[in-house]
Amino acid sequence: MQYLKRKQKGMSITSWIVLIAVALFVVLLGVRMVPSYMEFYSMSDILESIKDDPQYRKVAPKELRKIFNRRIDINSIYDFDQKYLKIDRSKGKTSMILDYEIRKPVAGNVSVLMHFHKEVDWK
Repeated sequence: MQYLKRKQKGMSITSWIVLIAVALFVVLLGVRMVPSYMEFYSMSDILESIKDDPQYRKVAPKELRKIFNRRIDINSIYDFDQKYLKIDRSKGKTSMILDYEIRKPVAGNVSVLMHFHKEVDWK
């Protein structure tokens, strides 16, 4: 009868349900957020490649915008609003600034807000 006095070990069914619910919520967040981060990193790479290419040093801002648009189309980024790309030529340098926010619904009236900012400068 000594075996009846030992304590039980392990998680209860309630603990398992809570753990699974939290894990599913984290997976759902990942499913909603990862594509937005991948698009941002793709656009960041595009900005860096434009900055590193010497043939675009003296190109007009309108042409830089066309080049950026062409490259995001190649990378299948179709829902980007062009007002979030700012091109500034002042003080002898060119700046391309990408600054925007995305709000993605998660579940019900819960949504996640992501803010992205990338700035590249060159002379």
